[in-house]
Amino acid sequence: MKIAFATNYLPGCHSHSGGAEQAILQTARLARQKGHETYFITLPADLPPPAAPGENVAPVRGIESFLPFLKKFIGIAKWYLLQFDPVVYLAARKSFAENKPDLLHCGNMQFLTFALIAAARHSRIPVIVSVYDYWYFCPLTTLFDVAGGCCRKFHGVGCLRCLPAVLRPVQAVFLALRKSVFDFFIRRIDRFIVLSDSSFAILTSYGIPEEKIGLVRLPVDADTPAPAIPGERKNFLFIGWLQKRKGLHILIQAMKQLAVKRPQARLDAIVQNVLWEKDYETEIARQMTELPAGKLNLVNGRMQRADIKRMIENAAAVVVPEQWENMSPLIVIEAMRAGTPVIAGNIGGIPEFIEHGKTGYLARHDDPADFATQMAFVLDNPGAAGECSRAALKKAETMLSRELIADTLNREYCSWIQR
Repeated sequence: MKIAFATNYLPGCHSHSGGAEQAILQTARLARQKGHETYFITLPADLPPPAAPGENVAPVRGIESFLPFLKKFIGIAKWYLLQFDPVVYLAARKSFAENKPDLLHCGNMQFLTFALIAAARHSRIPVIVSVYDYWYFCPLTTLFDVAGGCCRKFHGVGCLRCLPAVLRPVQAVFLALRKSVFDFFIRRIDRFIVLSDSSFAILTSYGIPEEKIGLVRLPVDADTPAPAIPGERKNFLFIGWLQKRKGLHILIQAMKQLAVKRPQARLDAIVQNVLWEKDYETEIARQMTELPAGKLNLVNGRMQRADIKRMIENAAAVVVPEQWENMSPLIVIEAMRAGTPVIAGNIGGIPEFIEHGKTGYLARHDDPADFATQMAFVLDNPGAAGECSRAALKKAETMLSRELIADTLNREYCSWIQR
């Protein structure tokens, strides 16, 4: 079977790539492991060649390529509502005619747009979509409201309460139409793949039939042998986008409390900037001034995967203060595989991987004091933290076995051969 994978960005091709992009890349590699032929449809690369070594890449330009002076506004319009890019549609039809894939598997495609789905339908190609966030149902992607609670109202005019107070009349029109436009294309998706049971439940609560949803978790990286369980280390590690939903502000507040009683504690934060998050960047800069000197080492920019792995292996714990119902943060899986303790928010799909006191430590997602308590425990009890890490590593090697997940994914693909 030949499978076309589609994603806005691709590691090795684009400077903007995170967990979702790593996930779709892993998925393509698992498909090849089972004998399928793959290629990627993605936006033009912004990194120098060789782009994504080992991957067959077919870059597709969007309408903003011809209107660069409107690029920002086109991006916003696509995000909110205008989910049919005619340039992408024609390019995708051409790609399908030339490459003749049997299946289209999409990751994040906000800027490629649902034009991919329309092109696949025209070419009679089944469409699978992996859900890596909740943009399909929420313009903020988080399904959390301004009060910090879970939201199940999904997208609509009510979302105005959670969005920046700019161009309100335009936002209101876009939000009034968003659900109808998105649902038109969502109904034309043949199969959804989610990463956790919590994500499965969210899709069904939106109205997607259970029989159209499959659960395929992310595997651990079996190519890198797990190191020994770490002993006493003082530096905590945060890796994520510099945006509110990733919760760095919660962690900085926790560090402020922790520094009083555990002066040896340090935090390394590896971040990348995100469009439309300037206010949050300013808030983080302000909070950093409230920390004692030397408590936070913030690195802003891309790092090599090998360097990130080394930092994970050398951390006292990886801290994951997610502020949204993330279905399966890749960093949690990487830390489990590395034998490094995990301290994470008790939210979304995280408790499916981390059981408090057994395979890691859970804190109330929006409570800096609770995070500080768990971080202090790890520093004070390296033996207990090591036991948790060993249990987490064992769980990762069974629940997230690469071969097991490759088989599950292969069954998803092969079910379309007879159709």
